[in-house]
Amino acid sequence: MVQMWLVLTHFLYFLIGQVQGSVSNMFAVTGTKAVLRCPYISVAPMILTVWNKSTKNGMGCLLAYRADTNETKSVNCSERMTWESRPDYDPSLQIHPVKLADEGTYMCEVVNSDGSFYNTYALTVLVPPEVTLTYGSGGIALCRASAGKPAAHVSWVPQNGHSIENKVHHLNGTVTTVSRMYWINSTAINKRCLITHPTTNRTLSIDLSPTSPIFQCVLIVAFSCVAVGVLGGMILCRALKYQASRLSGSAHVPSVANKTGDNIRLQSRTQKIDTVYSFIGSDGISENYHVWNMDKSH
Repeated sequence: MVQMWLVLTHFLYFLIGQVQGSVSNMFAVTGTKAVLRCPYISVAPMILTVWNKSTKNGMGCLLAYRADTNETKSVNCSERMTWESRPDYDPSLQIHPVKLADEGTYMCEVVNSDGSFYNTYALTVLVPPEVTLTYGSGGIALCRASAGKPAAHVSWVPQNGHSIENKVHHLNGTVTTVSRMYWINSTAINKRCLITHPTTNRTLSIDLSPTSPIFQCVLIVAFSCVAVGVLGGMILCRALKYQASRLSGSAHVPSVANKTGDNIRLQSRTQKIDTVYSFIGSDGISENYHVWNMDKSH
């Protein structure tokens, strides 16, 4: 029942706003305070003041003050949405801190004996982007403006390069802008990324001089990669050599054993021949051999 009443009330205020035809645009940044004025210039005493909020997704709220009973009432309104001061004195609406969900149409109605008076605001919530700038070893700089509303604009100094920009739209209405820049034949040692946004203008820079930390970091990373590659290659080469030597040694074990046996047999034969020769070379054997030959000749 309450939801139906709210829908009918929002529709009624929408028709009233169309008839009045005066809508003031207002902008607020998330985290700040927004005050929506409801001017009351009539001499007649106030009877009733009502603030009505309507959004695109249909979620709205009502904040009302009744003077005769000095009573205030809030229906579906956040605790961040309050009266700026005493509603019988100043019926202005205060939102603090502003969030993205506060975006919508706000209508103030003041009722007295002379009639009803209206003021309508279209509140647009701005979200500052989170900005970062990084530089890769491949010579490509990346500038990112994350979750801004509206989308941030990114430009580069110097501009003598090739840039690619992408925009990612999020469900909550924010946009992330990502720009990649590759400089061609640029001798400038200071590269800058310029972020333009309704809430802020930022300039981020990268110092690429030999003494800059970023340049030294890039060199350290490059040398580390080279050192790791060389060390890994040496370890792999030694491992392959060790594996090859093990395979080669296991394949020649039988042949080594055969050669060892042949050498032993060869040494044995040599020792026997030397022994025979030494025996034959003695004087007694030589004389007997000579006599035997003489007898045989006779």
